[in-house]
Amino acid sequence: MSAGRGALPPRPILGAPRTAALTPRRRDVLPSGIRTALVQSGSVPVVALRLVVEVGSAHLAPGQVWLDRLMHDFLREGSATHDRAAFADALAAMGGSLDVEGDEHTTVLRTQVLAEHAAEAAPLLIGLARTPRFPAEETARLVADQQRWAEIAAQEPQWRAHATFRAALYGHHPYATVLPQTEALAGFTAQDVRAFWERHAGAGGSVLLAAGRFDADAVTAAAAHASDGWATPKLTAVRQAEASSARVVRFVPRPGAEQTTLRVGIPVPPPGHGDYIALEVANALLGGSFNSRITQNIREQKGYTYSPNSQISTRPRDAYWVESADVTTPVTAPALDEILGEVDRLRASAPPIEEVASVANYVAGVFAIRGATLSGLLDHLEFLALHGLDDRYTAVYEERVRAVTPAELWRVARDYLRPERLTIVAVGDPDAVRPGLDRFGAVVEG
Repeated sequence: MSAGRGALPPRPILGAPRTAALTPRRRDVLPSGIRTALVQSGSVPVVALRLVVEVGSAHLAPGQVWLDRLMHDFLREGSATHDRAAFADALAAMGGSLDVEGDEHTTVLRTQVLAEHAAEAAPLLIGLARTPRFPAEETARLVADQQRWAEIAAQEPQWRAHATFRAALYGHHPYATVLPQTEALAGFTAQDVRAFWERHAGAGGSVLLAAGRFDADAVTAAAAHASDGWATPKLTAVRQAEASSARVVRFVPRPGAEQTTLRVGIPVPPPGHGDYIALEVANALLGGSFNSRITQNIREQKGYTYSPNSQISTRPRDAYWVESADVTTPVTAPALDEILGEVDRLRASAPPIEEVASVANYVAGVFAIRGATLSGLLDHLEFLALHGLDDRYTAVYEERVRAVTPAELWRVARDYLRPERLTIVAVGDPDAVRPGLDRFGAVVEG
C-alpha cells in the first residue's frame, strides 16, 4: 500500500524481552516446625494466605478412596474454637472466606483478607488444621454429598478417561485410583476422617504461605504462637511411583456417544530434573498452547475437536505428559493418528529456531504474568515447597526457558516422548470407535 491517508504506520520493532524481577521473600522455620514463605507484593492492601498440610490422597489406605475429599468437606465445618458459622463470620469480618482443596500429597486451606488482618487470619487457619471439629452429626449429609459427586463423576467421560489413564499408568500405586467404590464411600465415618487427619497432619509437615502487603513480623509471631505445641506425627513417605513403560491402549465403552474422549500420555522427569524445563517448552510447542502443533492440526486445520490441550502433571519425584481431547466420534482414529504424528514429527527433526523462540517467550511470559498475581505467587511457592526446590529455581527460570534450543527440544522429545511407551485411552461408542483402535496396539477394554 502506498503512503497516504490509508497507509498503516510502520510495524513496531520489539525489544529484547525483560526478565521479570524476582519477588523478595522471607523464609523461616518456626519453633513448632512449621515452615513459612512470605512475599511482599503489589500495592493493594490485601494478603492471600495458604496453609499447606502434608496430607493427601496418596496417604490413604486401600479402600479409603475419596476419604480425603470427605475430609475437605469436614474441614469446612470449623475448628474447636470456631464452628462453621463462627469461622465464616470471623473471616468475613476480615474481608475473606475459606477455601479447602487438596491433591495426592497435600491439603490446602486458603483465604484472602484485608492486609491489616493478616496476623489474625494466619492463626485461624493454623487453628483449623490443629484442632478441626469433624462433627459426627454432619456425617450423613457430607457423605451423601460425596456420593452424589461420585455418581456424577462415574458418568462423565472426562473423569472416566482420567481414571482409566491413571490406572493404566500407575498400576497398584496409590496414584492409580481416582474414583471411589460406592460401598466404601457409604461407610465412611467422622472418626475415619479424624483418624486419617491426626495420623498425618502436624506442624512439621505444614507450610504457611502469604503474599501481599502486610506486616511479616506480626504474621510470623502470630503463626509461631498459634502453632506452639502442635505435634508432628511421624511423616509417612509415599513410595516412589513406577509408571508403565510399555505401550498400553485402553478402551472404555460409552454406547451412543457422539464424542470420544482421548488421553495420550507418557511418564517424564519431574520438576528439578535437568530436562524438565526443556520438556515444559516441548509441551507448549506440542499441545500446551493455542498455537501448538497438535491444536493447530486437529482443531484449526481438521476441525476434529474444539479444545484440545496438553500438560505436564506433576507430583513429588513423578510426572507425566498427557494430551487430552474430545473429538467427534467418526474421526477418533484419524485424530489419534494426527496426535501421534505430531509427536513423531517432533522426534524426527529439530523444530525451526523461530518456532522455539516464540514458544519459549510464551512459556516465560505465562510464568511472569502468573507471578504478578497473589494467587500465582502462592501457586509457585507451593510448587517449590512440594518439589523441594529453592529460590534459585525461580531466579533462573525465565533465563533457562529462553535458553532452550531446537537441538535440546529434539533431544528431549527423542528421549522421553517414545511411542512404544505411550498410554492411550479412548472413551466412546463401542460400535463406532472400538474397531479402529487395534492398529494403535492391543486393546484392553474397561
